[in-house]
Amino acid sequence: MRHAWNRLWWLVPSLLVAACGPSQEPVASPEAPGEVGESTRSVLYAPPVPTSGDIVDSTAYLGPVGLNDAVQTQFTTNPQYLSFSFTVSAGAQVSLEVTHLGSSMYLDTGLFIYGPKNANGSYGTTLRAQDDDAGYGQLSKVASLTLAQGGEYLAVVSTGTGAGKKFRLALGCLNGACAQDDLFTACDLDVATRIEVCDESVVETQHVTPAQALPQCTDAQDAHDAWVSQCVVSSGQKPWCANGEAAFTSRMWPVCKDFYQRYYGAGPLPLTELEDNDAINEARATGHTWCKTGENYCDESLWTFNVPSVADTQATQLDWVVEGAFAALPELSSNPRVQFARQPNLTYADFAGRIGWAFPDLAQVLPQELGNGTEVPQVAHFYDNPVVAPGAHDFHNLYIVYFPVSHRTAVFWLIQHEY
Repeated sequence: MRHAWNRLWWLVPSLLVAACGPSQEPVASPEAPGEVGESTRSVLYAPPVPTSGDIVDSTAYLGPVGLNDAVQTQFTTNPQYLSFSFTVSAGAQVSLEVTHLGSSMYLDTGLFIYGPKNANGSYGTTLRAQDDDAGYGQLSKVASLTLAQGGEYLAVVSTGTGAGKKFRLALGCLNGACAQDDLFTACDLDVATRIEVCDESVVETQHVTPAQALPQCTDAQDAHDAWVSQCVVSSGQKPWCANGEAAFTSRMWPVCKDFYQRYYGAGPLPLTELEDNDAINEARATGHTWCKTGENYCDESLWTFNVPSVADTQATQLDWVVEGAFAALPELSSNPRVQFARQPNLTYADFAGRIGWAFPDLAQVLPQELGNGTEVPQVAHFYDNPVVAPGAHDFHNLYIVYFPVSHRTAVFWLIQHEY
């Protein structure tokens, strides 16, 4: 199917040349600049500390720069401080450089890194790294910087004499651990488009069903070709590329395949169980302890999964998530004593209220640990009340809580005992 794909020349991504001008006039430092390092040729112009306590306010912010990517712009006044944000995961090791390629001759720059941005949206004023002339000529370079805390950082490129001159700032990942984990929870839209176009081409040329065509578009060579199309480019590389091809192949590509398995009717949506979460486990344990006091009021089971999906598109249907949960957990569908019946869907507030008598902490922590804090969860509800002894029932409530933006779900099975 790669031959069919190669004929689709119009989908090959073009090279991106990122160029922009400053969005505001920078604030010039009232202090005389001081010399830094051994160089006697140039001066390191640091952005002045603003009264707001957020260093970005002393700069002209020009937007983000991607991992293993670069931006190019030019200075317009002297002195000037132009800033760019970048986002990394905890433990990322990065390099930042004002490169010889793409920068004007005889340009003298300074380079400063601040952050990460805090909950109030401020980068603060604490320097993580700075450089004057470690790059080519009088250009700046931070060859290696390890960022123990993940989040959004700010890089500031300054000059005292470069008005009218261009520069190019490049950001590199050195240890394959820079891209944030949430970039791998959904299939990249451009990768998904490759699979769809390939599948449609196979269906048309071989007269098979989309499900039958899918294996020809999702093998190891297809994964490599998808990686190359997005990551082996001179500009415009996707942020997730920074962690390397192995991370893409082992983490994102299976999500893409799993989504299209259900999309093309090749089987239920495969859900991938998430690693244990300490906050969720602690909240569950608190409720479990309450359940087991006295007369053993209740029992519970909890599973958390990643939901295969395509980024930047409509959320995966809740019914698909439900179907995937029952396929992943045979105890839900193969238990002869419990026959779950679907009930009307619930709001998250309804769900929290129904489990709050025993598990209030769990209801509070799930959106924090599985969601993004603002998305609206969807909740499917199932119920059964089998007789377990003369005159006594067990009341089974099954809740499948889906976070449609973060592509995660929690399956919570709560059993109340009647005595």
